[in-house]
Amino acid sequence: MGIGTDFLEAYERVQVDAGLGEGASLVRDLASWKGFVAACAEGYDDVLPEYFHDLRVRDAIERGLVAESLMAMEGFEDFSRAVCVIDERFREIATVRISLADPSGFSWWHHVVPGRGGGDFADGLRRHFGVTISVIEG
Repeated sequence: MGIGTDFLEAYERVQVDAGLGEGASLVRDLASWKGFVAACAEGYDDVLPEYFHDLRVRDAIERGLVAESLMAMEGFEDFSRAVCVIDERFREIATVRISLADPSGFSWWHHVVPGRGGGDFADGLRRHFGVTISVIEG
């Protein structure tokens, strides 16, 4: 990835300005998003509230993607491409649509869930959203 120190620091500033505090990291955010998507591919095996909590890393990444201060910087295209690759994988996995009370308040990744998951996750989806997914054994 051709992302230099200036871009990494500017990404951190965007996150700090959004109120996330010190220690935001583009490298960590991308790794977390990629790891989350990999976990979803295996069958998300945690509870529904944790799933939505885990999606917050993608929200942070989006703040970087839409930050005008980052768009003109060297490294933005590499950052954007890296996110796109992970997003495309998530779109392949998260194929079950859920209906949110206020859909306009959430980005696309909040409107879909993976089609496979652990029993607790599947139960939460059924109770809260009326959707059924395949339950993995584990």
